[in-house]
Amino acid sequence: MLDLLNLPGVRPVDLQSSQGVITITAEVIEATPPACPECSKPLYRHGHRRIEFADTPQQMQPVRLVIDRPRYRCESCGKTMTLDLPFLDERRRATQRLVGAIRERCLGMTFRGLAEQTGLAVNTIKNIAQDLIEELEATVRYETPVIMGIDELNLAGGYRCIITNLATNSVFDMLEERTKAHMKPFFRDLPDRDRVEWVCTDMWRPFKESYGAYLPNARLVIDKFHVVRMASDALEDERKKHQSALERNERLKVKKSIRWLTLKRPSSLSPQEEEALKLVRSGIPLLAEAYDFKEAFYGIYDEPDKANAMRAFEAWENSLPEGRFPKFHALARTVHNNYEDIFAYWDAPVRLTNAYTEGLNGLVKVANRMGRGYSYEIIRAKTLYAKHARKVGSLLRQPPVAEVPTSGVQNQVEYGPHIPTLVELSDSGELG
Repeated sequence: MLDLLNLPGVRPVDLQSSQGVITITAEVIEATPPACPECSKPLYRHGHRRIEFADTPQQMQPVRLVIDRPRYRCESCGKTMTLDLPFLDERRRATQRLVGAIRERCLGMTFRGLAEQTGLAVNTIKNIAQDLIEELEATVRYETPVIMGIDELNLAGGYRCIITNLATNSVFDMLEERTKAHMKPFFRDLPDRDRVEWVCTDMWRPFKESYGAYLPNARLVIDKFHVVRMASDALEDERKKHQSALERNERLKVKKSIRWLTLKRPSSLSPQEEEALKLVRSGIPLLAEAYDFKEAFYGIYDEPDKANAMRAFEAWENSLPEGRFPKFHALARTVHNNYEDIFAYWDAPVRLTNAYTEGLNGLVKVANRMGRGYSYEIIRAKTLYAKHARKVGSLLRQPPVAEVPTSGVQNQVEYGPHIPTLVELSDSGELG
């Protein structure tokens, strides 16, 4: 029979296909019986033990490998033993090559999909993945960012802290919670923490309070999109006020047609939307005024330098009418409370934003849905160690010549998974 297995020490003797599973029966090519491991006396054949293991799929079907495994007995001490087959992973009841193939794919596919392809249980796939994750945690280290982003993600039942490298648009790390109890030890133990020169985050105080004592060279920039979002929220507050005063049919019309219209920038309006905005100006002048205040605030970030931006904010604040638009007045107070960190946006060497991080929110939700409830640990690993994303935009750093490894394993040093590539993989279904 043609050798379909290509495994050392065994040869196939039968092949059957039933109910979408290929079963290959193989026999052991016996050599001289081994010596007794206890007394070194000769062993003699003492029956066999039939075993069944999973092997790599063939013809897009799971493969079961059935082997009559010889047993031996010592004629001197009576000890029995079963012949060792080095190509088997005894713990997983699978061939080592199948386990290796699962390790290669388990962070890019759903566990259920791999289970269907291989015939293994979902829990077995999960355990193989967990072993891989532990190895990656011990051997892979991403370069500490010079420009760091700190944001939050809502996934697997809680808010997590996501750390990014904004210079390379890549993921650096993910923390289980965004509390100071989780973040402070992370920054305290961060390798090369003096490398961090800029941190971009929102106005949530625990972020700054967590890293402030441990990143001596870091300067904070409050994320632009978290600031301008407050202007959009202020406009939405005004829209809802006007909407609530309308009849039901008119209310639905306003919600559907005006909400997205007023949230858009003028440059992105179509000719039809420009005409619609003119109707809003004539029909709901107070809402149009609120729209103009939103746009004027956005325009602050269009200024080319810090001095112009500060003057633009002052002019915007002074133009706010007393007793009207309370959310815009609240926004002005927020800017004053975070003045230095907001306007540091123009001091940074590049225009810093966590915009790419926002794309991860959709990505992890897709992964969680496809995985039918992955744990936080699994989603974290799929995000941090996605192999294809790590190949794109991730450069290896060579250690200094004088650096002597402290163990037999040479650590990899990369910049981390490229966020746009992660999003592309998710959109195409390649990141499960």
